[in-house]
Amino acid sequence: MTALDAIVIPAIAPLEIAGLELYLLEATAARQAAPALIVYASPGRMVSLGRYQLYCGDPVRSGIGAARRLTGGRAIGAGEGWLSLALVAPDKSLLLPERDAALKPDQVMNRYVRGLLNAMRALGIDCFYPGRDAITSQRRELGACSFEVNAGGAMLFEATIAVNRGMEELLHDLDRLDPGGSVHCPMYGPENAAKLVRELDRDIGFAELARAIVAGYAASFGAVRERALEPPERAQATRRAQALDATRWLRLGVEPESFNRSNRAAGQLGAVEARLEVADSFKIERLLLSGDFIANSPGIAELEHALAGQALNLASVARAVIDTYGDGRNFFLGLGELDNLVRLIAEAA
Repeated sequence: MTALDAIVIPAIAPLEIAGLELYLLEATAARQAAPALIVYASPGRMVSLGRYQLYCGDPVRSGIGAARRLTGGRAIGAGEGWLSLALVAPDKSLLLPERDAALKPDQVMNRYVRGLLNAMRALGIDCFYPGRDAITSQRRELGACSFEVNAGGAMLFEATIAVNRGMEELLHDLDRLDPGGSVHCPMYGPENAAKLVRELDRDIGFAELARAIVAGYAASFGAVRERALEPPERAQATRRAQALDATRWLRLGVEPESFNRSNRAAGQLGAVEARLEVADSFKIERLLLSGDFIANSPGIAELEHALAGQALNLASVARAVIDTYGDGRNFFLGLGELDNLVRLIAEAA
């Protein structure tokens, strides 16, 4: 079985972890680095936005910071009171048994969250992955997970667990960060949100929790080699974080007025929106898909390219969506059948 490096980082900024993930995705795809599990925490109180969620606000507001992940999905807490992990592999099946060689996109999180569930159960928490993106204890949300597959086929799986701040605190933090409500978040309270300290009835520190997670993934995948983050890796993380920041990575959707059509639909994780710039000739000039969904970024780029210059009608949109997602090369999770994505775009008004 392929060995997995485990790197524990007690404090790293969100942009730095994104830079490190970008580097490791490239390095593992080129087989220049081993698959890696990173267990980390970040300083400060933050909201972690999904890759495709619109956000036009400030990086920090009312003491709450905003960060954006490389993976899609809903907003979740970050920083103080939360612990996260990132698992990077050269493809989505490498670390798994041979029977999972043809793993479907909607099965990926089920397989890669198991190491985290092992850790929670070893700590005495009855923890489950019921599907979609949620991690639960006693049917209450304890965390969330998501994943990305880059153009080289490398996979990034991410998960975050509430330690002593949970989804109910996230709701209040998001109100302070985004008072305009551009970022969707369901209502949470003690009846549907959990956190480790409440489940364990005791405090738990980063070191104890990180050890449990590393052991949980060792139980799932076998050989795990614990090591420190190497100086060249840290340098690469910093360089790529700076490049990412230069793209205005955080402020997705800063020019909503440039789109003249839109449509919004309720999805399995929240809401999904299509914004289009459509010419007088009814040709699509630009598409922006945003909201609470999980998709590989190359697939989104491919769909945007396929629709550029096409007529805004059901047949043209259906052809582009099927060409992009029909053969399984790309994935879009959160709207159910592909017909729903077709209608979302084609019916934009």
